[in-house]
Amino acid sequence: MISELIEKLIAYAQIHLHMDEEDAIYKRNLLLKEFKLDAPYEGEIDRKAIEEMEVPDALMAEGKEYLVSSMGYEEKAAGREMVWVMGLLTPLPSQVNQNFAALYDVDPKLATDYLYDLGVKNNYYAKTEVDRNIGWLAEYEDGKTSLEITINLSKPEKNNKDIAKLVNAKSTSYPKCVLCHENLGFEGNDTKAARESIRFVPVTLDDEKWYLQYSPYGYYDHHCILFYEKHVPMEVSPRIISKLIAFTDLFPHFFVGSNSDLPIVGGSILNHEHFQGGAHRLPVMFSKEEYEFDVNVKGVKAVKLDFYNTVFKLTSKSKEALVEAGSKILSAWQNYDDPENSIIANDENGRHSTTTNIAEKINGEYSLYIILRNNRCDATYPDGIFHAHPEYHHIKKEGIGLIEAMGLFILPARLKRQLASVDDVVAGKVDFDKLIEEHPDMAEFKTMIEDLKKSGKTSKEYVNDVCRGILNNTAVFKNDEKGKKGLKAFLATLK
Repeated sequence: MISELIEKLIAYAQIHLHMDEEDAIYKRNLLLKEFKLDAPYEGEIDRKAIEEMEVPDALMAEGKEYLVSSMGYEEKAAGREMVWVMGLLTPLPSQVNQNFAALYDVDPKLATDYLYDLGVKNNYYAKTEVDRNIGWLAEYEDGKTSLEITINLSKPEKNNKDIAKLVNAKSTSYPKCVLCHENLGFEGNDTKAARESIRFVPVTLDDEKWYLQYSPYGYYDHHCILFYEKHVPMEVSPRIISKLIAFTDLFPHFFVGSNSDLPIVGGSILNHEHFQGGAHRLPVMFSKEEYEFDVNVKGVKAVKLDFYNTVFKLTSKSKEALVEAGSKILSAWQNYDDPENSIIANDENGRHSTTTNIAEKINGEYSLYIILRNNRCDATYPDGIFHAHPEYHHIKKEGIGLIEAMGLFILPARLKRQLASVDDVVAGKVDFDKLIEEHPDMAEFKTMIEDLKKSGKTSKEYVNDVCRGILNNTAVFKNDEKGKKGLKAFLATLK
């Protein structure tokens, strides 16, 4: 009965979404109008069961079923309508901002916890879907830094060429992109997600206005997104390094990072300036120091980390000194050529060298991680010289952005089925030729199956090796004699 569901939704909002009694009366009447009812439900509801709900999935599913079966909605339209319902039940953006600010004055972590919990409880952060993701820790016998591997079942795989089109894409639609401030309360349609339930809060970084929200996909603990108020393309610059460090002053319990600003080595959204951060510490942060080098900035310690890609860690108690040192490395790298190591900064195809930058603040000391990136392609590697090489594309072809460059892999959902099929073939349960008749994409896994039969490794161990191999591919200076020599030559330019 839809009238009973409305009463349960109102109770849910009072218990979990901080709805005031006066607002409950008002919003109950709006829901009655929306569902074309004349009067509310007068029976009893099970409030204890609602109190025990961690997410609103059951209520949303009930509403969606009614919309489809009794009101003639299509599935997607019914889903969008229930997002509207949850948005209606959620406090207004202005109230969320006030609540966040009040909690921030007590403790920044209380404020971010509040915003996160609100997103879970109103289903903007689809916790049930995210919890379906598969994940494990990849540990290596040689003692190198462990990687985190996930198979993402809640977000579709993207293509590098589609991502590249966004760089100079003309924005004429509304909202211009999924990060724009105008998404607040946006109804959504068949091509754009409904955003009535999203809530974000304003944050000032230096003298600029940004907004903090949580990612609906949540790749790790408190995975947040910080986006600039203006719809402008990503950039990597001293300004951005300064903004990252400024964020850690405001939220020292979070790290924050910026994707690179070029296709292939950048993230999936290049046309709107944004950062990603959160409470999780990613693998690169646990890697050992390989050696110290001179960046010639007073008060800054600079080290090369023993990680798979080419990454430095700068530490200082001075924000200004760290910005200066990071900017110095960026400037040097953006114009550095080393043909011996396939590194060309600029050519007839444009700019190729950039960095991925990550900041954190621990016990009053700032750290800045700088990962050198280059997006050149050639005949041998048309998808990127410093990208996942073709022998790994059956596992991962998508660009290696900020999170994966830091050691947390987000693998496509197709692998859940494909790896299970690989295991069945290796175990002799399924004939490979019959398998590829039913699933032609499994032909790409022939070499993997042969390798597993010879080595005795599991499919997970194979994937672990592939992910490490991909990060090695992204290293602009390889861990061999030529690469080490090239890196030392680059570092010598910083003195």
